[in-house]
Amino acid sequence: MSNSEKIPALVCGEIGLIRSLGEVGVPVYAGSYYKDHIAYYSKYVKKRLHFESSLSHDFVKQLVDLGKAERRKMVFFSDDDRVILTFSQYRGDLAPYYYFNLPDAEVVDSLLDKRKFALLAEQYDLPAPRSFIPSSSEEVKCAGSKMEFPVIVKPAHKDDWWDPKFKQLVGPYRKAIMCQDIDSLTDLYSKVAQINPAIVVQEYVEGDDNDLFSVNIYLCKNSDKLGYFIGHKQRVYPIHAGVATVVETIRNDEVGKLALDIMNKLGLRGHVNIQFKHDRRTGDYKIMEIHARNSLWAYLGTASGLNLAAMAYRDMVGLNNPEVPVPHYGTKWIDFNKDLKALFDYRKAGEITTSTWLKAYMGRKAFHIHSLRDPKPFLMDTWFFLKRYLRATRRSGAASHV
Repeated sequence: MSNSEKIPALVCGEIGLIRSLGEVGVPVYAGSYYKDHIAYYSKYVKKRLHFESSLSHDFVKQLVDLGKAERRKMVFFSDDDRVILTFSQYRGDLAPYYYFNLPDAEVVDSLLDKRKFALLAEQYDLPAPRSFIPSSSEEVKCAGSKMEFPVIVKPAHKDDWWDPKFKQLVGPYRKAIMCQDIDSLTDLYSKVAQINPAIVVQEYVEGDDNDLFSVNIYLCKNSDKLGYFIGHKQRVYPIHAGVATVVETIRNDEVGKLALDIMNKLGLRGHVNIQFKHDRRTGDYKIMEIHARNSLWAYLGTASGLNLAAMAYRDMVGLNNPEVPVPHYGTKWIDFNKDLKALFDYRKAGEITTSTWLKAYMGRKAFHIHSLRDPKPFLMDTWFFLKRYLRATRRSGAASHV
């Protein structure tokens, strides 16, 4: 099949997915809510599409309209939880226009809502930390009788806390916030409830940022082929409660087997990302989250020789997949912009030195944005940063003259 005949892939996601598909000749359409999304500027993007918020039904209508205009089915990819959730809920409307491979809609919903996932983990006896789902400040006060402190607090959906008021009420955004006692928990709840009261309280799993492991899996529709790689998180930002800034491919048969057993138990298929934390107290691996998608750093697999996005594309359009290669262990994925910020915070906490930080940049690696083969996203990211900086400087200067 020539490139001109290949079925396009619509990617509502990050640059790593786009490069993974584009490098094997798949025509890529990039869709985003953000008009300055840097993925638009990849050389692999054939069309740029601006969508409404994925929380809106207008998003679904736009997807349908695009499908009708194309007059052929496209392959759908996303690494965004909200996009996946909406697509899954309206899969009946979208099926005539898109190839996709998702678990059942009820399962997707249970995986992406942390409150429902806590109940799912209990139902299937999954190795997850004990969780508590309060619905009011009065119930939060009872947490001491249900949980052992310290605990961490998470929003039901990670973007529930993406609110301008969060920084003012709580502080810098974090995926999870630790509370040492009942007083700090009730105080935190009084603040986050003003933004969104849907939270999960979870017992803290003892360990550092480099005790985090993430298994990225693709299970084909007929379940006869399977590819996966394990990413060992080395640093995150914000530190101790953020997204990965450095991840390295490793071999860990215990984690791999645990992830596959969980997939089979829950009846999962397609792209699945399972995140574990090694509990230093017990030596066990605890599930922190499961997503019905690949991770932000999908390109780590591609850089290590295992292109799960390309495998998924071939599976969904009905092409045979070649033998699944073993990934190259020791390959690193680096988000340099966030990792530079993490350096200052880790140094302030006394956890790493600059020389330790630099060691991650040795050996085989791929960057989140920076790429000599596809340089424009980095250039545009730099330009957008400078524009934001100059705008903030002008506002600050104007305020000082008032």
